[in-house]
Amino acid sequence: MPTNRKVKRIRWMAALTLILLFMSLLTPFFLRLLPPTLPGAMPMFETLSTKWKGAIDLIFLLLVCLFNACFFVFFVRLFRGLGRGKIFVPGNARWLYAGACVPIVTLIYRLVYMCFVNGCSGLAMAVLWSQSWHNLTMFSAITLMALLYDVATDVSEENQLTV
Repeated sequence: MPTNRKVKRIRWMAALTLILLFMSLLTPFFLRLLPPTLPGAMPMFETLSTKWKGAIDLIFLLLVCLFNACFFVFFVRLFRGLGRGKIFVPGNARWLYAGACVPIVTLIYRLVYMCFVNGCSGLAMAVLWSQSWHNLTMFSAITLMALLYDVATDVSEENQLTV
């Protein structure tokens, strides 16, 4: 992808990150809009066996470990590149893109657990509301960081070719 298109994507991601950060800072004001007591909601599947609850937890744990391993690979490659005198390692940004899915997986897990397993109370809805803004902001910030790293890698390669 040409660098000009990447720069345009960086601008949009930076704007989205700032908007989400602003929204996450306004969470206490949004929580006042929620009714103080929501009726106790029942889970969609009241007879969900403990075997399925354990399977949901295991799937979540495996996904989070997988995506955190992507962050680990990114930093290992980064430090190995630093040993060779290169900060921007080609192909390293894709590991950040993959790792950016951790907040989204966490948000989906909370939604599944609230809707299908436990049901949602007023306090759970308030926590979900604030956590969703936080998770979306983290996803956007990590993606923005990956875009910046990708553009910096391209610029670094062009500078090495011109020298």
